[in-house]
Amino acid sequence: MVQTIKKQHRAFLFLLYTVLIFIFRIWYIRESSVLAIRNDEYGYWTHAALFTGHDWSDVFAGHMNWYSYGYSLVLTPLFLLTHNLHLMYRSAIVLNGIFGVLSFLLCFQCAKLLFAKAEQWLLLTVSFMVSMYSSYLTQGPIAWSETFLYFLVWLLLYLFLQFERHPSVSGAILLSFCMGACYITHNRTIGIVTAYLMVVLFLRLTDAIGWKLFAAMLLPLVIILFVNIDIKAYLCTIEGFGIKPKNGLGAQKEHLLSLLTLQGLQNLARSLSGQLWGLMTSTFGLLFWGLTHCASYILRAFHSKKTERHTTFYLFTLLACTGTFLVSAISLIDPASITNLDSDTDLTYFIYTRYDECIIGILLLLGFQELAFCPKNRRFLGLVLAQSIFYAAISFILHENLQQITDTWHYRSFCAAGIGFYRLFSESFSLRWCITIGCVGAAILLLILCIRPKRLLQLRPVLACLLLTAIFIPTGLYSAKIGTVHSQLGKVSSGNLAMFDLLKDVVGNRDVYCTLDDTKNYRIAYELQVNLIDTHVYSITFEDLPVGEEGYFICCSNGDLDSFEGDDYYMLTQSRYYVVVIKGDALMKELAPVVKQKLVNLNALE
Repeated sequence: MVQTIKKQHRAFLFLLYTVLIFIFRIWYIRESSVLAIRNDEYGYWTHAALFTGHDWSDVFAGHMNWYSYGYSLVLTPLFLLTHNLHLMYRSAIVLNGIFGVLSFLLCFQCAKLLFAKAEQWLLLTVSFMVSMYSSYLTQGPIAWSETFLYFLVWLLLYLFLQFERHPSVSGAILLSFCMGACYITHNRTIGIVTAYLMVVLFLRLTDAIGWKLFAAMLLPLVIILFVNIDIKAYLCTIEGFGIKPKNGLGAQKEHLLSLLTLQGLQNLARSLSGQLWGLMTSTFGLLFWGLTHCASYILRAFHSKKTERHTTFYLFTLLACTGTFLVSAISLIDPASITNLDSDTDLTYFIYTRYDECIIGILLLLGFQELAFCPKNRRFLGLVLAQSIFYAAISFILHENLQQITDTWHYRSFCAAGIGFYRLFSESFSLRWCITIGCVGAAILLLILCIRPKRLLQLRPVLACLLLTAIFIPTGLYSAKIGTVHSQLGKVSSGNLAMFDLLKDVVGNRDVYCTLDDTKNYRIAYELQVNLIDTHVYSITFEDLPVGEEGYFICCSNGDLDSFEGDDYYMLTQSRYYVVVIKGDALMKELAPVVKQKLVNLNALE
């Protein structure tokens, strides 16, 4: 048995890591049976519904902004298999687990291509650590595009490495299509698209590729980008999103123009420093070492005037990371909360790293390799000093801005999950706790990887990986719990799900009118529509109800019960905040024998 394990240790490791990655991606699957309160989720599921013939535009029109449809194509088959939302949502979580495993496989393949001389069992362990990054785990219980996008970006990086090794027309076309798939899944990958276009142009200008490969690398992507414009316009029109400035280049143009002002540059510095601080803290400095790894290869090639192996890949990675960080920072400089700081400012705008997570994985891989295996010489000490100065600088910038904010509870943990470990020690956000934990973790990491005895040479990277993984797992799961699972459980405890289930049993082909409550909260209408997949739900105001008609259902807030005029309104079911009302005596008499509870006339309520 022992000999078998020794011979097949890589297979056992691979199987173990694969199972663990899948399990931790679906850790909360028993509790994740409903959509979390994220508009993004509703946007993706709305597209998927339309692709299968369900028109939800009367609910989402006018209230929802544009969301890309790439992930919706993944959700579409679920509508063809079942219309049980709980089962569909859990199936989407299982798909997250599968995408997590596939991302691990691609990370390992990239590691083998980049570090061919390294032991494969060690590359497996490093790839496992990368795949367990806390923000990746946090996205597991949410049925939105993030985990699928991580997989696509890893696929893009792998295809780029394969094309770099063996340039071919077929490889170039696959690479271009994958880049297009990333963009239609999330438009925030525009930074990666820009980096891709710059690298392709660079390769042509330096005669590294011919016109044939140049066309193969560009044409599919260009076609996808142009077709995407028409598809986006069609979906915005038919679903009622509308061609708003926020859905197009208008908002981006305003953001870019704002950079021409002193205030705009200050906002950009705040946003960018906050993101880099969050990523540096959550990765214990590996972000810096990953960027250093890319930059050092590029600089060596520039000075020697010779292209080293994978130099083009490192150039693409560095440009893609830089572009992603900038796009994310620019997209966040518009909110007034960044310009006019006060006690109630939304803290998330300063440490919003969710858009950066799609590219952070490759920096974790490259950063760990650079930190663990680079010679521990004078250059290494210089880089450690540079890392410390850089982290101190962005910490100072962030501190100078955040010290004006006192109500630091206002924080979306799923958007900056990597620094979620502070919540293990404090209910409110603590910059000092984050810096302390981040610095201590980075110091321990350096200590482990700088151990001199040769007998520990291969053991120290494993210990470092285990340390990082041991921090990533509880941090990621805890951030998922407080940021998503609690929101989902809140829906269950509010009684809304029971109300929806009862309505689903009796609604048939009748219409449901969902009125806006006093807070103009449209999300109850969203929840109602996704739970009643085949029902036509209308989102209207209470005053616009068709009082002259009958034979339909009304979902309204409990506070509206006193506003009904007439004697043909009956209460069907009620949750903590909302109530479902039957309109019409005939419908009431039809349903009375088939429901357990008594249908109460609203005039009889006190």
